[in-house]
Amino acid sequence: MRIISFLSTVCLTGAFVLPLGTLNAETSFDAATGSQEIIQDTGVSNRLAVGEVLRSLTQEIPAAACHLQNGVNVDDATELLTVGLDESDELLNALLQGDIFWGLEFPETRRKTIAEIEELRADWTPIQDAGRRLLAEPSNQQDAVFVAQAADALFDKSYKLLTTLDAQYSSSAEIQSRDVMFIQISGRMTSLNQQMALVACQLWSGEMDAERAEVLKRAMQDYQGSLGALTDGLPAMGILPPQTPGIADKLAEIGGVWDQNRPLLALVAAGEEISDQQRFDLYYQLIDERVLLLDLLYLYQDHSKVTH
Repeated sequence: MRIISFLSTVCLTGAFVLPLGTLNAETSFDAATGSQEIIQDTGVSNRLAVGEVLRSLTQEIPAAACHLQNGVNVDDATELLTVGLDESDELLNALLQGDIFWGLEFPETRRKTIAEIEELRADWTPIQDAGRRLLAEPSNQQDAVFVAQAADALFDKSYKLLTTLDAQYSSSAEIQSRDVMFIQISGRMTSLNQQMALVACQLWSGEMDAERAEVLKRAMQDYQGSLGALTDGLPAMGILPPQTPGIADKLAEIGGVWDQNRPLLALVAAGEEISDQQRFDLYYQLIDERVLLLDLLYLYQDHSKVTH
């Protein structure tokens, strides 16, 4: 299944074990005393990753709606829209109540965070309703436009919740600041991937809009910079090169697909016409890249549990 890979289903529950020695998610070694300190894994990294996946849906669902309404790669667009709409509820519920599948063993207890989750749920509701109407009637341009136009505002509102989650959980003893950064960067790349799919669809399906074209160019630049930093390291930002062969291999896979997608995206951003086949190929390959990016996010999530 291209929508969610096997690796992600394993990593979500924390069952994926990385070959980094004998330390596990509940144990850290104090070099000064030579003793081990017990640190309970309460799912901090999972909670941050869930927030990132939820943010990526703010772009994924509108992108799927745009492609579905325009009849491009209808099978994948239908599946992504269907799964995404259900998953948005699932992720909000997981953040609020906990969900063992996503590795969140405990419900949220902080009243401010609970209020923000419920506020975001209210923002999602009209998007979910319009998306489900579009699934029933893919030619419904009004609902497709409504979903697509909500992407930017919903992204910003999701980022507000992410900021709260980061502030609340990233100082936990069970996760290091560099691991928080890796989760944030890989999560944002997943959002950028689907933002590029959405904006490209908006551009080739309508009149060329210079402002939206600039959005696509900035997204491409930000994505390329993030991929380069994770692949090669960026000492000035405290970003280390890949810490495991698995992460290095996944970044190489992502880079390979990105090399295919970037030229087509550049054509769209420049206002060049692309064929129906190229539109299909671009969306298909961006979805493939999205699956790899989710794998990367979950690899960083689980790597954080063995680096204390």
